[in-house]
Amino acid sequence: MEDVSHMRTFIASSELFCDYTLEISLFNISTMDDIISEFKLSLIKVFEDNNLNNLKKIVEKTDFHIHDFTIEDILVSDSKQVFFICDHV
Repeated sequence: MEDVSHMRTFIASSELFCDYTLEISLFNISTMDDIISEFKLSLIKVFEDNNLNNLKKIVEKTDFHIHDFTIEDILVSDSKQVFFICDHV
């Protein structure tokens, strides 16, 4: 059985990107910007792979953020915890 205790689930809370979900390893992040960057790059890749260029342009301009949690909260959270990434104020 694979150890996934270092993985966290991030889900888009957004009108356009709603429910897009990505598992991110805690080994790959040290800041909130790292999480947002990895999330955006993954979403951009989906659009590039499927020739959805207008959606790619939109996501590149989108200001994603995470409410109510710090990087420390995320790093010490339970592996079953889900975090929402928003693009609204």
